[in-house]
Amino acid sequence: MKRALALFLSVLMFLTVIPVVGAASTPSFSDVPRSHWAYKEITEMAAKGIIKGYDNRTFRPNNEVTRAEFAKIMIAAADVDINKRYVDQTFKDVPRHHWAFLYVEYAKPYLTGYKSGSTYTYKPDQAAVREDIAVALVRLLGYDQKYKADLDQLKKFRDYDDISSALRPYLAIAIQTDLMKGYNGNFRPQDPITRAEAASLLYRAILDRDDDDEIKIVFPTPGKPQPQPEPERINISDSFSDSKLKNWNTDKATGNWEVASKQVTAESDDDDLDHYFLPLNWNESDKVKKYELSVDVNVVGSEGLGGLYFNGKDGKANVVFVQKDRVVLGKVNDVEEDDIDIITSSSYKLKSSNRLKVEVNENTVSIYLNDQYLFGQQYVKQEGTKLGLYLQEEATENAPRKTTYLDNFSFKETK
Repeated sequence: MKRALALFLSVLMFLTVIPVVGAASTPSFSDVPRSHWAYKEITEMAAKGIIKGYDNRTFRPNNEVTRAEFAKIMIAAADVDINKRYVDQTFKDVPRHHWAFLYVEYAKPYLTGYKSGSTYTYKPDQAAVREDIAVALVRLLGYDQKYKADLDQLKKFRDYDDISSALRPYLAIAIQTDLMKGYNGNFRPQDPITRAEAASLLYRAILDRDDDDEIKIVFPTPGKPQPQPEPERINISDSFSDSKLKNWNTDKATGNWEVASKQVTAESDDDDLDHYFLPLNWNESDKVKKYELSVDVNVVGSEGLGGLYFNGKDGKANVVFVQKDRVVLGKVNDVEEDDIDIITSSSYKLKSSNRLKVEVNENTVSIYLNDQYLFGQQYVKQEGTKLGLYLQEEATENAPRKTTYLDNFSFKETK
């Protein structure tokens, strides 16, 4: 435990700029009052001389730590002997002349990076976020080898979908071992880490623990990453063969969605509700930029008015739907407002069954019906990640005599 404590004391010394007090005194920071959530952790560690403040007697608890700075923390803490002669460049955005080049290369076994095709990036100037720190702490302490991840620990958080899928085992272990905690039902995985949070995390990880096991930390000689298999692309489909709607987030839906005759439809007793959305359950943190959505729009005496939605955020979404004589790409800004902002449309004669497909390629949207290309639209900015099924209130207001059903849904990530 002594080596681990020394390591983390070194980490916390990185938070120092200019000392204002010695270890023997009890410091008082003007921007860390007793009511501050991390008052205990900051003041106790400052009293021990572990962390210090600035020359104006502030601690600046809300200052963020960048990813490059955190790499330096890792190397300085582990007292790694850096050999400059045998270090190859791994990350495109951290060239050899970058001030953090050696730190990033030697710390990469513990830190998250990014891969696009055959290119690796580190994003050194971005703020280190909570999920990054969770991974680093778990790897550094060897907990990923000591504990088995219980992913159910994460599902209690409302922002579970914001956690990067590849990092979930590490975050689960961080929760299991009390390295990190949530806030009001959220984990906030993408929130930047601050000096106060760093102090609190490391206090809980070291000073507030009774674990006397010595931690052995090994940084392997840096080299280029081993080739990784291409991640499996998203491919979700639903033919509504049962009534459970298990692929769908019915709790966040607008309107009452149900399966009838192995198709899905919706209605509502709320007269103010004009648009029905049924969001798909999928890992939204993947933030795919290229994908296709498709669904059968089946009409029984109605004028259609159903299809798909995507790019959803804060109750707003782009919608594509078929109606009596047109196919429309538009935007719904309020589910309780009948108006739709029309982006573009094309003539189309409604059939009893209409196979609608929407292809999204970055900011370009292409619309197909019955396997025939109809039209495309550029500059449709991807602002949200919610997507799924869409019906207008008028599509089912005369059900079951006149109604619209949706069937054979598909969501596929494309190259």
